[in-house]
Amino acid sequence: MFTRKPLTLPPQLQWQYQDEPALAEWSLKARPYNTDIANGLCVAVFMIALPLAIWLGFDSAETLFWQLFLTLFGVLLFGSMILSMTHQKTKFAYRLTASGLEFCEWKAFPEWLPTLLKWLAVITGVVMLMLVMVHPAALIGAIAGPGLIGLMYLRMGTSSQFRKMHESYHHIVHSWDEFKKVTVFRRRSIIGLDFEWYNPEGGDGKGRMIPWEEIIYCRKSHYNELIKIIRSQLPDSTPYEEAYIQIYAGA
Repeated sequence: MFTRKPLTLPPQLQWQYQDEPALAEWSLKARPYNTDIANGLCVAVFMIALPLAIWLGFDSAETLFWQLFLTLFGVLLFGSMILSMTHQKTKFAYRLTASGLEFCEWKAFPEWLPTLLKWLAVITGVVMLMLVMVHPAALIGAIAGPGLIGLMYLRMGTSSQFRKMHESYHHIVHSWDEFKKVTVFRRRSIIGLDFEWYNPEGGDGKGRMIPWEEIIYCRKSHYNELIKIIRSQLPDSTPYEEAYIQIYAGA
């Protein structure tokens, strides 16, 4: 329905209703967490890292060229680390059919990342050697700062556990009659669909229904159209609200 080329599903995931005609289908990369908190954390950590990078750069070298070079290197190094933690994205693919809503979400480990991390470790090591050659007294600072970061990059690039931590695959299917409410959060182009799921371990082991909200990530270009399609599949009496949606990591 939407013209943007959909993401190809990984072999671990398949559509349940792939033979049914789609009312709408789309894919995108989104940040499935509270971005207000993540962005604030990014700014706060960067404000701490910036003077640290300046201090390391100017304390580790004597000439202005090397001071500026090491400061810039430190800012880029710390900045890339901060962004990798606060701006991670997950891939989503959605399909709406007459049977209901289904979507896949996954984080596949990028095959180019180990090579990149190893090169970052090598580059960091070269910078350390150049720094020590220019200013031998900075050996301890080089080891404590860029040196440890370089070793961390090398460790990450060769760790199978690191790969497993950055891989996840999920396939979720809902029938339309499960949804009890529609909430629209326009600032982030998100649709929230309230439903309940049965937790057999709740209620002191007797089981109970847990209220939940499925978060649907949309593109701004087809946001209003998707709202209309979803509401057309629900009873007219289904509550509708435009409000802020609190998003928790893993929700």
